[in-house]
Amino acid sequence: MKLKLAILLFTFLLYPLSFLFSDTIIDSVYSDPALDGYIHFSQNAQAYSVNNWMYDMPSGDTWGVFPIIPDYNSYFRAFISFDLPEIPENYNVDSVFVRIYQYLSGGYDASTGNYTDFPVWNVTGGDTIKCILSHIDYGNELDVGDWEKGDVGNQYTFQNNIGTVTESGDDGYRYIDVTSSIIQDYNLNRDKTQYRIAFQIDTDWDDWDDSVVFKTSNSQVIQQHPQIFIRFTDEINSTDDELILSQSLNIENYPNPFNPVTAISYQIPHPGIIKIKIFNIKGQLIKTLINEFQSAGKHSIIWDAKKQSSGVYMYRIIAGATTQTGKCLLLK
Repeated sequence: MKLKLAILLFTFLLYPLSFLFSDTIIDSVYSDPALDGYIHFSQNAQAYSVNNWMYDMPSGDTWGVFPIIPDYNSYFRAFISFDLPEIPENYNVDSVFVRIYQYLSGGYDASTGNYTDFPVWNVTGGDTIKCILSHIDYGNELDVGDWEKGDVGNQYTFQNNIGTVTESGDDGYRYIDVTSSIIQDYNLNRDKTQYRIAFQIDTDWDDWDDSVVFKTSNSQVIQQHPQIFIRFTDEINSTDDELILSQSLNIENYPNPFNPVTAISYQIPHPGIIKIKIFNIKGQLIKTLINEFQSAGKHSIIWDAKKQSSGVYMYRIIAGATTQTGKCLLLK
């Protein structure tokens, strides 16, 4: 299913005269419900199966498909596919993000005997094993032969690891920058962009469930369907557009000086992934306040510095390749 926003964002609505330099089109596309789903490998049956009609897609291992039917150390890999819209004339791809909704997660730490809210891999170096997104090509049908697409060396793997999908057991949206993958798909004249979500190992053989679960386009809540956001910018004015972005972030905090809470406010001309980080005077990272997709407009975030000592701190907003830094003083 495809939902086109096709919104022409004239930034002069927020920033005087900027319309003279830039315009932007945002296109939003939901994943194909016939092509997103998961592949499951059953240890008991020693066989693969495909499910692309359920409302969820897990990634990781499990002790059983159903609690009453144990299937120790079965594995899951999730797959999502999006139809690519046509690039508007005289525009190019500026940035693209995949958004998926995580609503279940769990694990078991065999070394401590504790259940956890996120997978624990009881192998050497298990804490560095990530749930990653891989850029692949599985065509017009998801079948058992697609299991290895995404592995290093597979001929249908464009890139094995675009980035980490999730590192938390919290429910909510996850955003991954897939700009380079989308550009590659357009350059190859593909009509789809496709990805695999999988942990970097299948199982740790501890006979316990370690998995995360995401919503598919078959789920009942449409806002939770996998989605890509593509930002197209005018080819001629893309440089001017970045200049406008830099000038219009307008990050500041109040009160300043403060003790121990201050509000950091900022403006975003274009939707995208926004990061706000706090550094001490030595340049050491203290805290990441935000790392998420945000809509255009005015925003604010509270920083509670009760655990920090008095002194000068820097707060930095990162919007794509653009950054802006402010300074604040904590007085206790």
